Amino acid sequence: MKESEWQRSIRKTAQWPAGGRDGGPVAVTAYALGPRLRHAREAGRLSLSDVAQRADLTKGFLSRVERDEASPSVQSLLRICAAVGLEPSELFRMPGTTVVRAADRPKLAGLPGASVVDTLLTPPSERHLTVLESAVAPGGSGGEQLYTLPSQTEVCFIVEGDVELDVEGERIRLGAGDAVTFGAAVPHTWRNTDPEGGARVLWILAPALPDPQRAD
Repeated sequence: MKESEWQRSIRKTAQWPAGGRDGGPVAVTAYALGPRLRHAREAGRLSLSDVAQRADLTKGFLSRVERDEASPSVQSLLRICAAVGLEPSELFRMPGTTVVRAADRPKLAGLPGASVVDTLLTPPSERHLTVLESAVAPGGSGGEQLYTLPSQTEVCFIVEGDVELDVEGERIRLGAGDAVTFGAAVPHTWRNTDPEGGARVLWILAPALPDPQRAD
């Protein structure tokens, strides 16, 4: 079978041989793929059974692949990527080092809120997590209506000020240095409880928002 362009690019990236002595399929053994495949599956809220059915592979084999205890062939890997909705090239994309200067942070206009300036700390192209900072004026908030964000896990960290977080009706009072973790898809909102002082809040979302500059 003629080797595809993608297979050639994999070999070049990971420096694998073109195959065994018998010219068989290339085995993916030189790169830790499991955690990335598992993350993609969980981000898509797919079970091992779902992926096994879509990829025509056994559930046990997929479980071993996710734990890096088994090495799929390139053909199997392509089927797994298609099943979890992951571009194969993403498996081998190494995160770069990106500096975002305070003065260069993009301001976000798509997030809910009043009297709030939201800026992006991570590069817009970052896929694994999104970090935002909210500079909140006295009395500012995330809005009266509960909202959700297209991610899985959200962390709220109070840099300074006093904030009340409302997670589906449960109200949590937070001060500087406090943090709370909750589901980004759970309806929530928040407000600065100090009528005279401002607040600064860090929001960390994983996986990253699909388009942080248009989070609505």
